[in-house]
Amino acid sequence: MFVFFSCKDCDFIFIPKYLSLTVGDRSLLDTLKTEDSSGCLAQQPKHRTANPAALTARSLPAVQSDERLQPLLNHLSHSYTGQDYSTQGNTGKISLDQIDLLSTTSFPPCMRQLHKALRENHHLRHGGRMQYGLFLKGIGLTLEQALEFWKREFVRGKMDPDKFDRGYSYNIRHSFGKEGKRTDYTPYSCMKIILTNPPGQGDYHGCPFRHSDPELLKQKLQSYKISSQRISQILDLVKGTHYQVACQKYFEMIHNVDDCGFSLNHPNQFFDESQRILNGGKDIKKESIQPETPQAKPSVQKSKDASSALSSLNSSLEADMEGLEDYFSQ
Repeated sequence: MFVFFSCKDCDFIFIPKYLSLTVGDRSLLDTLKTEDSSGCLAQQPKHRTANPAALTARSLPAVQSDERLQPLLNHLSHSYTGQDYSTQGNTGKISLDQIDLLSTTSFPPCMRQLHKALRENHHLRHGGRMQYGLFLKGIGLTLEQALEFWKREFVRGKMDPDKFDRGYSYNIRHSFGKEGKRTDYTPYSCMKIILTNPPGQGDYHGCPFRHSDPELLKQKLQSYKISSQRISQILDLVKGTHYQVACQKYFEMIHNVDDCGFSLNHPNQFFDESQRILNGGKDIKKESIQPETPQAKPSVQKSKDASSALSSLNSSLEADMEGLEDYFSQ
């Protein structure tokens, strides 16, 4: 909360209420209540929120017409700000033998579709490998497991093992941050899958609710043993372009819950929430393993960021107060 005041020689000054400010032997607020000021002292929560909103509305046309800001504005509309599932707390928690079963019980349709295509064709194009590979990384596959998983499947498709090692293993290591720029890539969010790199002929990546023909989507849902009435509910949501809500409805249907209690925005979130339900509210897999809490690191970083921000704020306030003391001592 801030205190607002105006006086003859200045426009507006906002001071945090918790600050104890004195000028000589008088408090700053006492000084402001003298006849040199308007005496207009009041808490202004509504004013503080309404003015920025009005200012934004007035400024929006100019902002939108500035070509320098267009890339930033376009990016903001596509931004995903939730958990990125880059932590390694899940690493090694699933085995390769579990993937087939997990694909039918806990994978979202986009990943279930990719897994099925990989098993049938023993190959996925680059877009599919990236989308599915990073998802598998996020649910716990280690680099060694990923190399074995992809090599085993591609060799079944009559690919020479040496060709795989030369042409594909590098890309897998690259996605784990072990090659090139050493970037540790994170799994794709729903928004990224829906809005970027739409699938073409022979591709299996993308979002089935966004990129599939309605009739093909209907057939796919029927193969998942979804009832006709429930399929109609999902197709109505798809028709209204509510793709993530449609996927969330699918989640509730296959887990037999009326309300899943979360807003779905990431395939790995779908998997994690599914596993919690199927395991009676417990975290995923290997029973005796108690992984590190993946939130520990971010919490430490947030604390550091908060301390740094507070220090910066204090320094700024000290400088401002020096100026105010000079002003009111004149």
